[in-house]
Amino acid sequence: MPAREMPPLTGLIEPARPAPEPASRASVTPRPVPAPAIARPPHSTPGLGRVGRQLLALAFAAAWITCPVIEPVPDGPEPDYPLWLLPVDIAALVSIVAAVVALWRGSRRAGALGVGAGVLMAVETVICPGIGHHLMGPFLWVQAGLSLFVLLTSAALVVRPLRADARLVTAVTD
Repeated sequence: MPAREMPPLTGLIEPARPAPEPASRASVTPRPVPAPAIARPPHSTPGLGRVGRQLLALAFAAAWITCPVIEPVPDGPEPDYPLWLLPVDIAALVSIVAAVVALWRGSRRAGALGVGAGVLMAVETVICPGIGHHLMGPFLWVQAGLSLFVLLTSAALVVRPLRADARLVTAVTD
């Protein structure tokens, strides 16, 4: 059988070379297996974890729901509800819902939304006896405490974000 002739080498494509012979299995030295990476324990990472965020969201929701639940029947000189207060109440409701959802999802804006909700809750607490809707009573102290809880906790979240990398993300995206 005649041998096939090889085309002349042009320097552009080199001819295929046969694969090297495999070494015997005895001569192959095994590579050392790298050590597994050690994960940091979850309690050592700064910020709130998922469960902490969700518990805080539930606490915010419970605080807002508790305020009208403990409020007695209007007993002030002007027991009728003034309609100009309705936008404040709606803004407080929208802001607390937004804060709870943002906390639950872990948004970096949760602290700012919570501060807004806490301020509006405090405004509602102060306005109520100021317009004569209710007289002073122990329920106002509870409402003030719950409003301050939402406000101060949210302010702490603004200072120290939910995630350890939130400052970096904020600096890069803003």
